[in-house]
Amino acid sequence: MLNQQIFMDEMKMIKYTYLNWSFNTSDEMQMRIWYGFFSNLNEEEFCRMVETYRTTNIHAPNSPNDLLMVLVEEDEKKFEDPHRAFAKVRQLIRDNGWQYGRQDIYDSIKGNPALYKTVKDMEPELRELTADDKFLPERFRKEYAVQLKAMCRRNRNAKLTTQQLPPSAPTGFLPYEK
Repeated sequence: MLNQQIFMDEMKMIKYTYLNWSFNTSDEMQMRIWYGFFSNLNEEEFCRMVETYRTTNIHAPNSPNDLLMVLVEEDEKKFEDPHRAFAKVRQLIRDNGWQYGRQDIYDSIKGNPALYKTVKDMEPELRELTADDKFLPERFRKEYAVQLKAMCRRNRNAKLTTQQLPPSAPTGFLPYEK
């Protein structure tokens, strides 16, 4: 859970960067609502998000979602494009063999859920992959793109959903220095 003092400090940084920002840091309700959007982030993630937003946007955020979109965009950049993803899988199959190296292949791609699901769904076809197969690479790339888009949409929706503060959360924020 995000530390309230870190949250307050970073909100001050945004306020100092965008002098005409209408965000009222002394309004406890507004602070609780905005904090609810970020409370599930760790301190490093939150600070990186604020810093990235401040250095890449010329306009102040209109809503917490404007800030959260920075994380969503970073997440989407982490994944391979379909051509590189297929090349990676093809190389893993060549290096490990499908019959005996299947688990090694899955272990190598488990960090990319869209790629993992694509390989799992297309396992029967991938077992029969040949060097001159022209249809399978294109089908794989399309399937991977669909999986990647769905995964990014799920991640975006999860990040852009406000978090309810737990009942044990403090009711007031730390005093704000003007």
